[in-house]
Amino acid sequence: MKKNYHVLLVDDHPIITTAYKKTFETIAKEDHQKVWHIYEAHRLEDAHNELRKFHDERPLDVVLVDLKLPPVPQLQLLSGEDFALKVKKDFPEVKVIIATTYNNNFRIQNLFKSLDPDGFLVKNDLDEKELYQCIVEVMDGIPYYSKTVRSVLRKYVVHDRFLDQLDRRILYELSLGNKTKDLPQLLPLSSSGIERRKGQLKRVFGVEDKNDKALLQKARELGFI
Repeated sequence: MKKNYHVLLVDDHPIITTAYKKTFETIAKEDHQKVWHIYEAHRLEDAHNELRKFHDERPLDVVLVDLKLPPVPQLQLLSGEDFALKVKKDFPEVKVIIATTYNNNFRIQNLFKSLDPDGFLVKNDLDEKELYQCIVEVMDGIPYYSKTVRSVLRKYVVHDRFLDQLDRRILYELSLGNKTKDLPQLLPLSSSGIERRKGQLKRVFGVEDKNDKALLQKARELGFI
């Protein structure tokens, strides 16, 4: 008996989602027992709306999402990471595959701690064969990580703290030019709580300057804003 699978592809470049879709079509040609229903979203707003449809109308099996997507603060989605976290919360059984250009040690470690994706692909490693293998293994319940991710994991150095959604929101608001004194009006944190988190972020990033410029520069280098 054929089984239906519903897949949501989220990337702000349509050419990328088209390539992903072709890989699913290749898998379908080789395994006629699986029927793939593919849905595409090129903005976080669209991905959020598609997710609501899955709630109401149909199941969801796989999400393949890029991390570097334009933010939608009104939906509390600052990146693909926030969307993936929402999927994990609302659909615990869904397989989440991350695709990203980020390849630095700290960013990858942080994603494992915050998200623990079923598949993790660095785009520089990615071709159709790699994506094919990832999809097949993830659907079989086997986590799949591309070459760069595996290399980071072999050298894994444990950090005591990872950046949660509030940390990333602080960095995002500061990057927009908002002052620290104004953040309690934008975030569910007190002034002292914000200052404490900023101090922790500077220690984690190895930033010694007291001003925010160096903190934001390091956060950009590591792919957090």
